[in-house]
Amino acid sequence: MNSHLKNILLVIVPVLVITGLVIIADGYSGISTASTDVCLSCHEDKDLTMDVKGKKVSLFVNPEGYKKSVHQMAECEDCHENYNPDELPHSKSKQEVNCISCHKEAKNIETNVHAKVKCYDCHTKHDVKPAKEFAKEQTKSCLSCHKKQNIQHYSESVHAKNNVTCESCHGGGHVVKKISKQEVASTCGKCHGGHQKDFNNSIHMQVMNKGNKNAPTCTDCHGSHKIIRGKISVESEACLKCHLDEKKFPGEEKGSAKFVQHYKTSIHASVEKDGLLEAAGCVDCHGNHMVQEPNNPKASTNRARLMETCGKCHKETVENFKKSKHGQELLKGSDKAPTCTDCHGEHDIQSTLISNDFSKINLTDKCLSCHKDGKIPHKNYKGEEELITGYQNSVHYTALKNGNFDAPTCYQCHGAHEMESADNPESKISKTNIAKTCGQSSCHVNQLSEYTGSIHEVGVSKGNKDAPTCNNCHGNHGIVTKNIENKLQKSRDLVNLCSNCHNKVELVERNELPVVGETYSESFHGLAVRGGGKEAANCESCHGNHNIRPSTDSLSTVSRKNLPQTCGKCHPGATEVLFTKKIHLTNLEEDSPWVFWTKRFYLFMIFSLIGFMILHNILDLRRKLSKKKKNASGKNTDSQSSGNEGNNK
Repeated sequence: MNSHLKNILLVIVPVLVITGLVIIADGYSGISTASTDVCLSCHEDKDLTMDVKGKKVSLFVNPEGYKKSVHQMAECEDCHENYNPDELPHSKSKQEVNCISCHKEAKNIETNVHAKVKCYDCHTKHDVKPAKEFAKEQTKSCLSCHKKQNIQHYSESVHAKNNVTCESCHGGGHVVKKISKQEVASTCGKCHGGHQKDFNNSIHMQVMNKGNKNAPTCTDCHGSHKIIRGKISVESEACLKCHLDEKKFPGEEKGSAKFVQHYKTSIHASVEKDGLLEAAGCVDCHGNHMVQEPNNPKASTNRARLMETCGKCHKETVENFKKSKHGQELLKGSDKAPTCTDCHGEHDIQSTLISNDFSKINLTDKCLSCHKDGKIPHKNYKGEEELITGYQNSVHYTALKNGNFDAPTCYQCHGAHEMESADNPESKISKTNIAKTCGQSSCHVNQLSEYTGSIHEVGVSKGNKDAPTCNNCHGNHGIVTKNIENKLQKSRDLVNLCSNCHNKVELVERNELPVVGETYSESFHGLAVRGGGKEAANCESCHGNHNIRPSTDSLSTVSRKNLPQTCGKCHPGATEVLFTKKIHLTNLEEDSPWVFWTKRFYLFMIFSLIGFMILHNILDLRRKLSKKKKNASGKNTDSQSSGNEGNNK
């Protein structure tokens, strides 16, 4: 019986306890609802206010918002302690709601930047939303308090567009922190790890680590909330804003504010393409995050890496420069080889089309500033060694100084960036290309037309190293005008010039050429020139200058059908009948036996006559000496005879 009773009690007691708890809970709910309803019966009035220090303060509580809030189960008294609803006002002294008494997890807020911020400033007072729902509008909530324009710009930033919230950088919940300058890079690095790594190796970070307060970090260039992304914006609002400050960068030397100031007037700062700014800015040359000192071998502005840096925009130009003599020497590490900035400058880069720095006269001076006397000699038109500075005495430079801007300067012959050695077949001054270089548009077009097809040009095109081209006759840099006032000197120079090749035995034999230099010198024309005749014909008079062709060529000035016209320039009335024999007689016995034997006869007669005269004079002298000797001996005999007669007496 007792055991049955125990079993019944074991079942009934728990049921009674649970039932009691349910009744108590239901009663508590009723009391709570009743308590809240009592408060809301007044506070749901939108016009309910009270005066606080002369100002009307609204006491309205939105019942709908409260019923949906996370505090819907709490009574008003749970938060508003020591309030007597039967008295007005309900409390003689206002007491702040102590949220931490329930929300122990929020205690960290007392030590962070929001320590003085009230909970309801963020969570509101009565319509408190769940944490997940609140997090969705966290940024909106932050901006509702942080009204500064700098922070308000966040809404327009790339962070806002990509849902990077305030919490992402400053932390969320109740651990919001202020980011110090030293922490900015690591904070940004949570998303931009690669950029942080570059920045940690930059000159900016090195300066910051040394304690320089002016050293920039991410927010100094990109801004803290607006987040500047555009290249021009970053430079104008960050790089230049800092580097144009003379207090931070005093002086006038490289790196100073005045040095950087030149960029604003450079071609890089003002280039436009189709109305859009395509300028090369600070980051294009110096990099964006890994900005380093120029002396650092890894720096993009290091001398050894300038071709790579400039090549990002000027790819084709740099490729040509790398192939050039200048580029090759630079790649070998020569400190004398020029690089981009040596000719174009650094921040003060100007347009090559409109800047006076790149006028033809100034470009010559720029080139000669490196290629001074004592470097890289060349031959002049006489075959003599001449320095590059001889260009300043040339007809080309003289024309430039006189205002003829069609006259060539260094880059028009050698190329602006593709300056290659004459040994390179692709060079503009190689033997096979130099005629085209001289004959380019606005230069010696007619002369090139005449030279093309000549025996000299044909030889050059076939690879004959002995065949002459423009610079063999005119020289390289010290080119003189052909209008020499002294006609005699002009003729002698022309004869000597042609004889430099046509009198060289090895060259003549190698190319199977006739030795015409000596025969000309012995000819009437040659003797006249040697004797001082100013109107006598020289090589050019008969053969021309650029269109020199063999006599077998019908276009040649010395072909048989053209000889009357050629010689008629000096000898009017000359006819073809007069030209039945060779002009230059290289072998008299075969080419003209009569001339050969006549010459021999005259030589025989000349030497015979001279020999006879010498013999005659010798014999005459001998006779006179013999007669003088006899006379002397006769006088001695007479004197002896006179002496003997005196003695006899």
